[in-house]
Amino acid sequence: MRALLKAILPVLAQQLLKRWFTKPVYHRQPKIPVEEYEVLKGQVPGESNDGWQAPGTARRQLDAFAPILQEMREGKLREDFAALVEAVRLTQMDDPLIVEVGCGSAWNREVLERFSNTTVRYVGIDCGVEMLKAAHAMYPGVVTLAGDATELPFRNGSIDILVSGTLLMHLMSYQKAVEESRRVSKRWCIFHTVPLLQTRETTVLRKDAYGQPTLEIIFNSAELLAVFTANGLRVRAAIDSLPYDLEPVLGEPTVTKTFVCEVADR
Repeated sequence: MRALLKAILPVLAQQLLKRWFTKPVYHRQPKIPVEEYEVLKGQVPGESNDGWQAPGTARRQLDAFAPILQEMREGKLREDFAALVEAVRLTQMDDPLIVEVGCGSAWNREVLERFSNTTVRYVGIDCGVEMLKAAHAMYPGVVTLAGDATELPFRNGSIDILVSGTLLMHLMSYQKAVEESRRVSKRWCIFHTVPLLQTRETTVLRKDAYGQPTLEIIFNSAELLAVFTANGLRVRAAIDSLPYDLEPVLGEPTVTKTFVCEVADR
């Protein structure tokens, strides 16, 4: 028995250490700079939100993410990275074609390659040319396309998993984007890190992001679920994502969720 314990204990210790050093790091809710937010009336469909395409935005975003990406490479996943990995796992697909709409600099490709339980084939699409240039500088050979989330350049039902990458919150035409996501998806749509309210109506904010004025939508949870249902999407999971509590701005707590939705008729 002692000999058996001697043989087993080092293996158990090694496994425990591996689990300890690769567990997700949960960052505290950052302080919300209330003065930088402006609550807009209605959904403001005519307002531009092209600050994401401004020169320098991609570089400032990458600079802000550099320490977070380094932690990820050390095995410490931030909550939103962990939520995406879990969302893909829940689809139970092997070797899926994943298209991420709003891919930015495509770091989610690296997250999925490192931590997904299956091989993935990744394509990124973004409307920001500078974002895509940054993606190719960081990940030579990554497949990307310039495109619009409301007019996706794919055939009906041609994508295994459509990932809307922290994107809905920046799209005034979010209902059309959900419709397009469902159209091109063969079976699964993942809407990643969506900010939600429970009682207040869907609210549009104006704020600065990486030095540029942008619009941000905080969704009434029931209304967003109704949009999913109207587009033939069944929510199979709602995973806690990055803490983002805008109670000081909106008067009620907010959270973010990553939704795993199945196309109803495919």
